[in-house]
Formats: sequence, structure tokens, C-alpha cells
Amino acid sequence: MTLFVISVLLALSITCICSILEAVLLSLSVADVAEISQKHRKIADTWQGLKKDIQKPIAVILIVNTLAHTIGATVSGGQFNALFGSKWIAVYSLVFSFVMIQWAEILPKSLAVRYNKVFALWTAGAMKWSVVAFKPIVVFLEWLNKPFSGKKTGDTSGEALSEITVLAKFASLQNMITREQEDIVSRSIKLSQAKVQDIMVDRSDIKYLSTSMSMAEALIEAHIHHHTRYVLVEGQDADKVVGYVNVKDIVSALKTNPSNPSLRGIARPLLEVRLSQYVPTMLKGLVKGYQHMAVVKDDSGKVVGLVTMEDVIEAIVGDIEDEYDVLPAHVHKLSDIRFLVGGGITLQTLKEQTGFDVPQEPTCLHDWLCGLHGKIPPVETTIAYKNLVFIVRKLRRSKIHEVIVDKR
Repeated sequence: MTLFVISVLLALSITCICSILEAVLLSLSVADVAEISQKHRKIADTWQGLKKDIQKPIAVILIVNTLAHTIGATVSGGQFNALFGSKWIAVYSLVFSFVMIQWAEILPKSLAVRYNKVFALWTAGAMKWSVVAFKPIVVFLEWLNKPFSGKKTGDTSGEALSEITVLAKFASLQNMITREQEDIVSRSIKLSQAKVQDIMVDRSDIKYLSTSMSMAEALIEAHIHHHTRYVLVEGQDADKVVGYVNVKDIVSALKTNPSNPSLRGIARPLLEVRLSQYVPTMLKGLVKGYQHMAVVKDDSGKVVGLVTMEDVIEAIVGDIEDEYDVLPAHVHKLSDIRFLVGGGITLQTLKEQTGFDVPQEPTCLHDWLCGLHGKIPPVETTIAYKNLVFIVRKLRRSKIHEVIVDKR
């Protein structure tokens, strides 16, 4: 009877422990391990190591659990048969199986999943030393299964980032954070793996100032495009970057030294980055150098783009528009045949307010004129359409800001 009781208790106890260890191992997330590390760094390191090479602890659990099941059922069944006879063995098998499934499998695993961080504190040492103790057997089994095993990557960084995104989505669904906050988290995760070429402004869209310009000419150019900082190049060669110029410095130089001001004299150093450089690395360079933008070059040293602090922020929070990004939609009558209109007005509205013969479309004037001209027209460009003449009066950040419309 003693051997019977001991075999049953051992089988149930060992199976129960294995169930707890397995449930904790599989249910602990990267976030759970990170939370544990705040107070119990060594325990967190143990679980992180176990999850990184999860095949080994899983193999140990299965080995011990299978042995407990098999040996426990065999020994206890034999002892029961000797004590009570074979006619009750079927009943015993059913009762033993029910107790094993309910009290050694389902209940322990349910509790371990629900309180995985609590159980993780208690069981880390047992799991760690079990893997060490069974290492020879595990190594032998790995050798047997090697032909059927795929190549291990051992990289859990992607899993961790994916889990953060999922947690943000879950928090949004539970109204713990807003949809906008979820988008910020998701974009931040993507940005950590993005390269400079993914967010940069293309070379064709960069607005330069030249060392051949006078200070007054540079100020006029800056007024047209309404940026705060401009790349300064040598002559007309966009690949020979001298640095960058701040509009405030231009105004200050004109006030303090109006007789002999020089753009080269107020130029500041400009950070240079490569296309393949990761955005977080580039951002560290900007912060360290107290800069707001960097010129992007390819491997041959040719300028291919520009990246600013605003580009990084927009990659996280979405497009940022100021008062100069929004095209005006005004209509001012100068005479019966001449109107001053904003580039943001729709053709439909323009036709209603002026009576001019333009297409009845919801397209804005900027997009329509760019389509007629084939590209963004410079200031003072004249575009003819039927009996109308459109004269580009102002450009703001590569957009037609204001146009004079004449009827011939």
C-alpha cells in the first residue's frame, strides 16, 4: 500500500510541476520578462535565456513529464492490481486518468498562465537547473532530431517589436489609449527599422542657396519658399555643399554688416549621412550636433536628398502642416477681366465666382496648372488656356500659392 500511495503522489506531483513550468515558459511574453526585470533582474535574465533557446527547456519538461506518467501509471497500476485484483483495474485507470488530467494538467496550467509572473519568480531556479541536469540527454535528442530541424535564427528582436505593436492595438481596442496614440506607437516601431532613404526629401525638391548670391538675393529666395534653413552650395553645383544658412542669420547679417555681408561667412556645418543609414542613428547625430537637418549622399559622394527633424517627427505623428503648407482659396477681383486667386481654390469654385471658362472639376488650381505646364511652374510663368492667361505670382514650398488670371 505504501508503494502504491507514493507512486500515485509522485506521478501527480511531478506532472503538476511540469505543467506549471510548461505553462509559465510558453505564456511569458517579452513584456512580462521586461516587467520582472525591474525588480528581479537575475530571474528575468534566466527566463530570457530559457525562452531564447526554448527547445531545451521544452524537451526537459516533456522528458520528465513522460517518465512521470509512464512510471507512475505502471507502478501504481501494478500495486493496485496486487492489492485489489484485476477486476477493478479498469475503474482505477479511469479514476487515475481523470485525477491526472484535472488536478495535474488542466488546473495547474490554468493557474500558471493566469499568474505566470508570480510563478516565474518561484520556478526560475528549478527550470534552469533542470535544463543543466538533463543537458546530456537533451544534446543526444537534438543530435537525433537534427536532420528534421530547421535552422535557428536566435533573433527575438522582431518578435519583441511585433508584440509592442500588438499591445498598442489591444490598448486602443480597450480604450486605454486613443487611436492616434496607437498610430504613434506603431510608427515609432517602424521608424526604428527605417533607413534615411525612406523618409528623406528627394534631391529635386531641395531648395538651395548659392555662394554666388548676394545676401539680398538669398533673402528674397528664402521669402519665396518660406523655409527657415537652406542648404548652401558652391556656385551652382548642388554636390558641393558648403553648409546651411538660417534665415535669421541672413536678416541679422544685413542689419549688422550691410556693406559687405557674405553667405559663406554665416554658413553653419551640415551633417552628412548615407542612404543606408538607419534613422535612429541619424537622429542621434542630429541631436548630438544640435542640428535640424542633414544632407544625404550616396556612396560616390553625390547629394541625393535632404532629411530634417521635421521629417522624423512626421514619420512618427503623421504629416505636419503649417500656415504656409495650406494653399489659400481666395478670389479678389482686380477688374472685370482680371482676378487674383489662391492656388488652393477648386476649378468649380473659380468658375462660379468669376464666370471664366475653366473645367467644372473639384481639382485645385495648383494641381491643374501643374498638369497643364507639365511640372511646377516658376514665378512669372504664363500659362494660356482658351481665352484665359494664368500668371504665377507666388510659390510657397514648391506649390503655386497665388495666381493672376486675365481674360483676353
